Amino acid sequence: MSKAPSMPMYWDAYIADTTHLTTLEHGAYMLLLGAMWRRNGWVPDDEKDLARILGLTVGKWKRVRERLSPFLMFENGEISQKNLLKIWKNTQEKIAKNKENGAKGGRAAAIKNNDLGQANATETLKPNATIPEPEPEPEEKRDTNVSPKKPVRRAMSLPDDWVPSEKNIQDAHAKDFTDLEIQNEADKFRDYHLAKGTTFKDWDAGWRTWLRNTRKFSANSRVVVGAFPQTSGFGGGIAGEVARRRAAGVGF
Repeated sequence: MSKAPSMPMYWDAYIADTTHLTTLEHGAYMLLLGAMWRRNGWVPDDEKDLARILGLTVGKWKRVRERLSPFLMFENGEISQKNLLKIWKNTQEKIAKNKENGAKGGRAAAIKNNDLGQANATETLKPNATIPEPEPEPEEKRDTNVSPKKPVRRAMSLPDDWVPSEKNIQDAHAKDFTDLEIQNEADKFRDYHLAKGTTFKDWDAGWRTWLRNTRKFSANSRVVVGAFPQTSGFGGGIAGEVARRRAAGVGF
């Protein structure tokens, strides 16, 4: 006989009939039904073989078998399940009929009117048919290692009406700029880059660079102005240092 590609499943009926089973017994029952379906509706009534199929010891299988016996059929040294066997036979008859139609030149009509799902479940079952339903089609695998492409950023000129954004102002406050200093530096920043025709991909980054340079140049200026210590009689700063060196005969 041909093997059907999938089995129907009626979960409402299954749960209603098996609420008294333990998790272990549910698992054993499901695996047993699957083994029956793959073996033309029957499995050998062999304790060791069934224990191996279900992943149980022979002792555990004997105890589980007692609980599952009301659902099963035992004939001629084999085990099946009434509703599963009925569906299996109907499925095989339908598949054979479709093959016969194809051999007679009716394959196109058979494919159009009876797809594989209809071939496997043409007769409506009673709601107590407690057998597994078809497995869903596997989703198409996607390569998760491929990173999405990032949009390319283009360099742009500073807008003529540019003013610092809220974030720009926060960046300036973080570097201890006062509101007045921010306004002055914003005017300088805009005038300078508009005059130069500068283009940046990220003007926020350009603003932060401007703030860092402003602080750096300001710090350097303070170091130069106060670089020379005060000397008694000559005063402090650059003028005092010049006077001191001239008195000592040292030229600048």
